[in-house]
Amino acid sequence: MKKLLFVTLLIVSVSLLPAVFNDYQPSARARAMSGAFVPLSDDANGVFFNPAGIYFAPASASVGVAQLYGQSFSELKTFSIVHPLNGEWGVIGVGAKLFDVDYEDYSLMSESHLTLAHSFELMSDIHSSLHVGWTANLYNVAMNGYGDDTAYGINVGAIATLHQRTKFGFSVTNLNHPKIGVDNRHDLPRKFSMGISYIPYDQVTTTIEMKKDFAEDTEFMAGAELKLFEPLYLRAGVHQNPATWSAGASFRMIGVILDYSFTQHTVLDPTHFLNISYEFGRK
Repeated sequence: MKKLLFVTLLIVSVSLLPAVFNDYQPSARARAMSGAFVPLSDDANGVFFNPAGIYFAPASASVGVAQLYGQSFSELKTFSIVHPLNGEWGVIGVGAKLFDVDYEDYSLMSESHLTLAHSFELMSDIHSSLHVGWTANLYNVAMNGYGDDTAYGINVGAIATLHQRTKFGFSVTNLNHPKIGVDNRHDLPRKFSMGISYIPYDQVTTTIEMKKDFAEDTEFMAGAELKLFEPLYLRAGVHQNPATWSAGASFRMIGVILDYSFTQHTVLDPTHFLNISYEFGRK
């Protein structure tokens, strides 16, 4: 029975090769808003969504963990940190995503994604501002019995702020069209995302986003974030293609932030995601 399970998991991991480095939404906060995060991206995990957004993030670090779709053999681990540079050099960030498919002592497949992000202010006046950013990515995938390979990708993004309540954001992932694989080369996901964030009332933020994978159908998502009172934030969102809904909450105290999200898929088991962050300080 164990041998059969091992073979089954190995087949599943091999079948995932064309979809390696897909969008795992490595943030409990973003997941709770169903991934509608490109026009915000204003925390340490913004390095994975829109590098322009980390300009608005406090100096902070974050770690996260999830078992995707409730499967104990597939674990996603994340780490990210952002910090302002001296003078007008903007903000720099680094991040890592590690995804493993394991069975007992065997690693069937592992993905590692390391990223270096930079954001800076292009223009600003009393009514509006424009911030841009770039990301350099290092990808590595290893599969049991199939070897490993490495690829490099470049992302770019921008966020325009109007009257402090409205933000327009976009990002392009893997602009240089990277491929990975030894015998069979596979395109890494290339995506264009754009969205709008609007604050209709104080302490309430809403977002709408469209994401287009150049090889897949278009995704639509929307989310909302409510600051209920000082330590507690509530979030919810919906996502189309695939159809999911999400909810979550944050608790903040003395610079420590605990983020939790729950994502319900229409077919697969739910995903629970947990982030713990610490703010070193704000600008």
